[in-house]
Amino acid sequence: MATQSAVEETRRCLNNIERFDSLVNAYIHVIPESARKEAEAIDQAREQGISKGVLNGIPISVKDCIDVAGVPCTNGSTFFKDYVPKEDALIVKRLRKAGAVILGKTNLHEFAYGSTTQNPHYGSTRNPWDLDRIPSGSSGGAGASVAAQMCVGAVGSDTGGSVRTPAAINGVTGLRPSMGAIPMTGSFTRICPAIDTVGPLGATVEIVARMFAAMTGYDDQDLYSVKKEQPEFLDTLDVGIEGCRIGLPRKFFLENLEEGVGSAVEAAAHKLAELGAEIVEVELKDAEHAQQSIMPMVWADAYEYHRDRAENSPERFGHDVLDRILLGREISGRDYAAALRARELWNRTVDRTLERVDVILTPTTPITAPLIEDSDDMLSTTHHLTRFTYLFSWSGLPGLSVPCGFTKSGMPIGLLLNGRPWEEEILFQIGSCYQDHTDWHERIAPLLSTGSE
Repeated sequence: MATQSAVEETRRCLNNIERFDSLVNAYIHVIPESARKEAEAIDQAREQGISKGVLNGIPISVKDCIDVAGVPCTNGSTFFKDYVPKEDALIVKRLRKAGAVILGKTNLHEFAYGSTTQNPHYGSTRNPWDLDRIPSGSSGGAGASVAAQMCVGAVGSDTGGSVRTPAAINGVTGLRPSMGAIPMTGSFTRICPAIDTVGPLGATVEIVARMFAAMTGYDDQDLYSVKKEQPEFLDTLDVGIEGCRIGLPRKFFLENLEEGVGSAVEAAAHKLAELGAEIVEVELKDAEHAQQSIMPMVWADAYEYHRDRAENSPERFGHDVLDRILLGREISGRDYAAALRARELWNRTVDRTLERVDVILTPTTPITAPLIEDSDDMLSTTHHLTRFTYLFSWSGLPGLSVPCGFTKSGMPIGLLLNGRPWEEEILFQIGSCYQDHTDWHERIAPLLSTGSE
């Protein structure tokens, strides 16, 4: 990784925030003074031969549902507009220890419960590739901040796709880690505890891998944290993918796609085969029914968490999020039990497939970024954008979204690599090998080349 001055990189990102964020609205809070001080300290240490860690001066944004000391953490809502945490979330502490420069807090769909990032309280975030389109969500500000080069890496959260779909839609890289790999301590993401997690986005697979290395590790304060050591994976990014078995499911996953998405993903599979992987045709039985069968878990958990707010102060929510929260009001114990059984059945299907192959390759999203004017029905848009990602959330799998092409209209397309739990290493190897031999991740949004005119 380049050893460019932390001060220079921080200045570049802050300049881009000043130039472009009035158009993109990726940030809710920017903290330039503390960022500059952090960068200066890192460069001073570097001059003395001291490396701060695996990030060593990389400017990073943090989704505004994760605590950063002394900075408001709104969760994209009015309920928390005055909440200012006194200390960093554990992952923010770890990122700082690894040498990250924290630039500010990014916009999100209210309470991280939607995939459009059209926020009625803090303004809507726009896609840097086309300002008339959404950036997906709920980590839309995170994805847009990387795409507009207003940071190099970003911290998001992911329940059903909230890191992976913004990564794809904004043409950047994003990781949903294995469930329990990154602690949630100091994060407000509370939708469905069985599948809630946080994860990194970045300009490249290497940046995402370095962020993951800094963030991962057990924390006893998080009930869902898993005490399991990760292998040393940063030294294996360039080992190649010879003999890797990649499963490609065509049924459902390569059907009913926006024009250009399927061909880009198949071209990526062909490229991976050229690079030494074996592409294996697989089928995930009943994939088309699994999401709807299991979704009552999410609806019930989200309603339970927000019940007092939703029943006593409904007017303080955006109408789309309130409508989605209230979907859980009538979910019965029988419904929840049926969803649990459906989840176990689906997970067994995925497990059997991953006994045959090392990784499952699908599109990240069936469509590219929808127009803002076509995204008023948040529930429908969210369901469509997360059509593939939710399925792998249920299994607690790590998933890496990597740019793999563009539509004729110039919108980014993402491929999704889904691996076995605690095997992020192979995802990074495949993604890194692919980026070494393609340049999709190096393309820049038109906003950056045309300026703010």
